[in-house]
Amino acid sequence: MTTKTDMIFQEIISNSSTLQGDTPLRKTIFSKLKELNHKLIVLDDDPTGVQTVHDVSVITDWDKRWIRKGLEEDTQVLYILTNTRSYEPEKAARINTEIIENLAVVSKELNVSFTIISRSDSTLRGHYPLEISVLEKALTEKLDWNIDGHLIIPAFFEGNRYTVNNTHYLLVNQNLVPVNNTEFAKDAVFGYSTAYLPDYVQEKSEGKFTSEQVLSISIEDIRSGGVDQVFSILDKASGNVPIVVNAINYQDLDVVSLALLKAIERGKHFLFRTAASLVKSLGGFSHKPFLEAKEMAQGSDGKNFGGLLVVGSHTKLTTEQLSDLVSEVHIRPIELNVEMILEKNQRKDEIQRAAQLLEASIKNGDNTVLYTSRTVIKAVSKEENLQYSQIISKALVELVHTLTVKPKFIMAKGGITSSDIATSGLGIKKAKILGQAAAGVPVLLTGEEARIKNTTYIVFPGNVGQKNTITEIFKKIDSELGD
Repeated sequence: MTTKTDMIFQEIISNSSTLQGDTPLRKTIFSKLKELNHKLIVLDDDPTGVQTVHDVSVITDWDKRWIRKGLEEDTQVLYILTNTRSYEPEKAARINTEIIENLAVVSKELNVSFTIISRSDSTLRGHYPLEISVLEKALTEKLDWNIDGHLIIPAFFEGNRYTVNNTHYLLVNQNLVPVNNTEFAKDAVFGYSTAYLPDYVQEKSEGKFTSEQVLSISIEDIRSGGVDQVFSILDKASGNVPIVVNAINYQDLDVVSLALLKAIERGKHFLFRTAASLVKSLGGFSHKPFLEAKEMAQGSDGKNFGGLLVVGSHTKLTTEQLSDLVSEVHIRPIELNVEMILEKNQRKDEIQRAAQLLEASIKNGDNTVLYTSRTVIKAVSKEENLQYSQIISKALVELVHTLTVKPKFIMAKGGITSSDIATSGLGIKKAKILGQAAAGVPVLLTGEEARIKNTTYIVFPGNVGQKNTITEIFKKIDSELGD
């Protein structure tokens, strides 16, 4: 006998290769957001969260001046890149608090109403529930808000992540795998034991929220009850209760988004712990095809020099993609020895060696991939593992910063890597999100203030794409910029 769950699973597998265009509700959502004069402020814990949107800005500095610049734009969505996933809990908490303090001041000056979305990983890694708790405290203190609930929405269709019966899945080779059975659950810093989200909440909150306290919006609520049923669940929420949202496509999320706007109009306050798909839905973004080579090449004037790809992510998928790239295209590989970078007495020499090779290769017009050695080195504690990641990322940033020439394009693979390259390596304060190079792969245009300005910057998440995705994007943009 075929169950409803079996039918939902079959729907996922049948439709996984195609992403929907504009849904029937999307224009209604956008119009409602505009009518409410309400903005979505997305605090992105690494730079990959812009992977579903287009034609809005991301800022990497959250002082009042840059927040004001962002809020003054005639758009309903603003991203603030916090990069908190790469920091220890204390620093992550401090950053979230600082942003709300400055945002509270500027939003009052400009008379802007807003909702905060804490955008994080679609495979459940990151500082949860810490960031939600800190945001609730700051918003209560600075704006006297009562947070009614926080919605947990890790569904990310571009990356084949789906939530069914409160369990979160990753589609791998046409099989739906609970995320606790993937490499991401074994993360040295943010590991977890369950894909059943109410139990995940209990595990991560160390019992502050029990699984029984967690509310949920089921696919049946969405599809049978529609906006009214979802609204009734949201309307009853109070006390910052966790609310799990099940969804397998954008039509599901759009029903939830319209119900949310109805609740917000009624004066309800919610926080969000989500992956990237929710922002596309709740922001009312129209569908935009993947960028053409010409669009990804705009602003580039470095045709005489090589392009640069920096790879810091060490996931299995990234390693497969790196291997495919090196074997399929003409590219100069430069490996950074991680063991030497982690040894204080060898670090300087290793960076100097790699810097000389990198500068010469780019100057010579060679497309170049700078990547960390593939052996994963783990420490005993979570804190030490974070420090290792920071040291390695800092070395990659230093190498990019030493470049005296402008690569014809820049790609970065991995969340922490791409964030640090953006802020420290390239000096980006504000960038325009052009769109996507492929599903879940955002393309930015660096601003006038950047050290390498008006240059295409492609941000490639560590856990996204197929084996040949980097290779195909690389070929596409290089064909436009090649000699």
